[in-house]
Amino acid sequence: MRTFDQADRKANGTLKFEPPRTSLTMGSKKKQTSRSNGTVSQNGTKMSNEMSGERKRRKNEDSTMVTKTVQMSAFIVIIIAFVIMYRTDFSSVSSSGQNSSPSLDSSQDSKASQNSIQTDSTNWRPASKEAWKLYGSTKCTVDRRDASDLTVKEFEKEYRFKKPVIVRFPNGAKDWTNPKKWSLSSLKQEYGQWYVLSGNSLEIVRKGGNGDVQSSFTEFVDSLMQDKDEIGEPFYIFDRMFYNDSSLPRTLKPPKYFEIKDGIDDSIFFLGASSSGVSFHKHADAWNGVIYGQKRWFLYPTTHTPPGGVYPGFTQMEWYSKVYPSLTEDHAPMECVQEAGEILYLPEGTYHGTINLGDTVAIGIQKKLAATETEKLFYKELNLERAAPGANRDKLLQERIKIFKKLHKLLPDNTEVMMKLGQALADSGQIQDGMKFTQLAIDKDPHFLIAHLNKAKMHIQINEKQKAEEILKFTLKMNPKLWDIHATYGDFLMNNQRFKEAVQMYKKGTEVKPDLLPFWANLRNAQQQSGDIQGARETNLVIERLHKEQQSRQ
Repeated sequence: MRTFDQADRKANGTLKFEPPRTSLTMGSKKKQTSRSNGTVSQNGTKMSNEMSGERKRRKNEDSTMVTKTVQMSAFIVIIIAFVIMYRTDFSSVSSSGQNSSPSLDSSQDSKASQNSIQTDSTNWRPASKEAWKLYGSTKCTVDRRDASDLTVKEFEKEYRFKKPVIVRFPNGAKDWTNPKKWSLSSLKQEYGQWYVLSGNSLEIVRKGGNGDVQSSFTEFVDSLMQDKDEIGEPFYIFDRMFYNDSSLPRTLKPPKYFEIKDGIDDSIFFLGASSSGVSFHKHADAWNGVIYGQKRWFLYPTTHTPPGGVYPGFTQMEWYSKVYPSLTEDHAPMECVQEAGEILYLPEGTYHGTINLGDTVAIGIQKKLAATETEKLFYKELNLERAAPGANRDKLLQERIKIFKKLHKLLPDNTEVMMKLGQALADSGQIQDGMKFTQLAIDKDPHFLIAHLNKAKMHIQINEKQKAEEILKFTLKMNPKLWDIHATYGDFLMNNQRFKEAVQMYKKGTEVKPDLLPFWANLRNAQQQSGDIQGARETNLVIERLHKEQQSRQ
């Protein structure tokens, strides 16, 4: 039986957002190099070998009109007739251009009309009244400064590595980019056939800051953007390659204190509808600029891990509905709704989670390397396997323990450090010490679901089955949509030869994570062990299909 080990679950998953590892993306090809319709994408620019039929027809009509006008210039009446015809045609074309997006066909326009989707002049949908009522807020505990009044010297003294600040501009996004280049019609026209990566708020963090669902840009905005995944979460483009490969970098002209430097800064392109976003994480110094839409931020300093934990056990919407309402004032986050045209500065190590309001288009610029002592240690642990390829497991574990002990001294109240230190100790065989630090994290944050789950695993390691199962049941009540729990509980049931119960647990797991092969493989094994041969055959067909789909994406 294949168990859901750390490689499958990424329980030690990176929380510092870094350039994607090849194995984490669903194909390294970021854009199509050729298409059957003659469209070619090359060096960040989409070039078309043929114009659209409508556009080509209009061009031919204009050319014919000019030719006839020259040939019959002596006939004043005919010239006037042609002028009238030209004006009529031009008026018709202009009216059409004002009332529909050039990138949407008539069937899509009809569908949009049927759904009564209201869009602004950029074709992006603003937040509805319902969305604002559910996710919006007028509360803002983050400094807001006018760009014209914030000097480089003051920014470095008051904010750099110290506290977040929202910078606003007199002309909005026009003061630091060209908003027209970020409109729906422009992006679809230029990059419609490019590949983008999206995901839900939790899986993006678990993949180290990368989406795990691949689609074309057009497929995303026409379909996925309005869709939800198996657990009811919206999809959100969180793509590290798209922006750099495009011509969009040439449109940015941020203030001096947000200067972008090649080789030093990383970039992320964001796009999602209302209620999309990303779960809590942190990383090196960064800023985030919203071109269209609104983004609600929840922020915590490095010294205070967000309630619910990091590594998170909740999507951001689950956190917002289950954890956020119960927070006392001393555990409440800094928060604010960032408006279109504003730039938010995130000091290094600031934990943050977001919820979008309306179709939100944004760009994130983030330092590739950490600068502060604590974040350097987090990054060092993250990159241990890269820094020491081929090192044995025990050596890496001891190095992790050493790093987390240093971090615990520097950040004694940080529950992420407590949880990870406890996990590393338990993995090295020091179960009781691991249990102690894990319990410290739970005592400080009862919502820390992953810490509870790790504690259950430690009880399993020392054969305390009853205690382990009590905790597993408790975590399942905390979040029945978290696939990790179904995986761990299913393995527990299998190892205790409770095969029929394991079948049911793995089946629930396949419902919340239907593309994860280990679930299906373990379900098939449980079905075979329980005597359900027909069920095992049906599951095997699913496994074969998933294998083919994965191979086709490589």
